[in-house]
Amino acid sequence: MYEKFGQFIDNKWFQSKETYDVINPSTEEVLGSASKASNEQVNQAIQSAAKGFLSWKKTQAWERSKKIRKIADLIRERKDVIAKWISLEVGKPFTQAQAEVIASADIFEWNAEETKRIYGQTVESRFRDTRVIINYEPVGVVAGLVPWNFPCILASRKISTALGAGCSIICKPDVITPGSVMALIDIIKEVGLPDGAVNMLSGDPAGIAQQLIDSDIIKKISITGSTRVGKLILKQAADKVQRVTMELSGHSPFIVHGDADVEKAVNMAILAKYRNTGQVCISPSRFYIHETKKIFLQKDMLKKQKS
Repeated sequence: MYEKFGQFIDNKWFQSKETYDVINPSTEEVLGSASKASNEQVNQAIQSAAKGFLSWKKTQAWERSKKIRKIADLIRERKDVIAKWISLEVGKPFTQAQAEVIASADIFEWNAEETKRIYGQTVESRFRDTRVIINYEPVGVVAGLVPWNFPCILASRKISTALGAGCSIICKPDVITPGSVMALIDIIKEVGLPDGAVNMLSGDPAGIAQQLIDSDIIKKISITGSTRVGKLILKQAADKVQRVTMELSGHSPFIVHGDADVEKAVNMAILAKYRNTGQVCISPSRFYIHETKKIFLQKDMLKKQKS
């Protein structure tokens, strides 16, 4: 299943000598063997992204916007292709996988519009004959580290935001769910971005992340993952004063007030708790229920469980 893909470097797919097995969590069967990036390929991706940044940052905002919007359109056209990958690798129902792909397209569309609205500022100076002008410039090459539970959505967030700002990006999907991200990257390939604007590396998470963080070319790291991993990356990035954006583990309360609609609260609680088979960082981890609603809530949930 993964033979078409591999490592995406300089707008081309490359295979590696080493591979790793990807498992279907529903059946525990091997879906296929995916390419495992070598140290040399990681370095090649970094150099490619550096070259891609020099070209992409010079592209006018409205032209960047058109390219990003085109990616959104193509994702919608091929939502079922990516959704199949998500369903097989994550184990979620196909309809939920389709919803994730549509949301991914929406993210690209949103950032396509925001690309045209990266405004600067003119600030009043303390001196009469001077003006203070603030312009926002792309930071450089971004490393985007993507988790497994929403692979397409979270890859889309990182890629579209970086491209909108004029940055190039190296995206690293989780080894559990590389296929949907590879399918997404293959769509991006068709749009005709400059070589190196988007790269993708698949393989050893710790090894690839370490190489990316160690590189002076990488100017920003975006990670969605566990608090434990976030701490490790933040420590490593601190030595080089690299910019880091982290979305780490959630610990979300579900609060039911005294004036709440109990039936609606139950439906929302079930959806929030079991969405994506419960594998969501914002899945409720504790419930705070007003004492006047406890007995009604328990009865309603018990009734729904029996039905």
